[in-house]
Amino acid sequence: IRSALDWAVQQARQRRAVVSGFHSPLEQSVLKVLIEAASPAIVVIARPIANAKFPPEWAVPLQMGYLTVISDVAVAARLTSKAATARNLLAARLGHEIVVAHASADGGLAALCDVWRAEGRAVTALALPNR
Repeated sequence: IRSALDWAVQQARQRRAVVSGFHSPLEQSVLKVLIEAASPAIVVIARPIANAKFPPEWAVPLQMGYLTVISDVAVAARLTSKAATARNLLAARLGHEIVVAHASADGGLAALCDVWRAEGRAVTALALPNR
């Protein structure tokens, strides 16, 4: 947790745009750091943007233009592992560098990190199991 929040502060100081689903509690904490610093962030959601309800604390950052919400989902559905993987793939395609705060050894995110590395993508792991 500490590594992820320290990383978020560093990104905010450098005004580096961060692209993420910001879905997990840890990712939400990172987003909070970015919002409080008025640092650019792009939230990739796994549901359609039309009629989506966003947290009230996103209103000002969205209005001021340092927070953007995107999606490539056209039909509403509940969040599944397939939808989460699609969201992570979209975020990774948009990013220059892939940074993962934590991934379970047997989880889908760790497997995606393996794929991204095999593709030659830069993957920085703050806490990633050996695979």
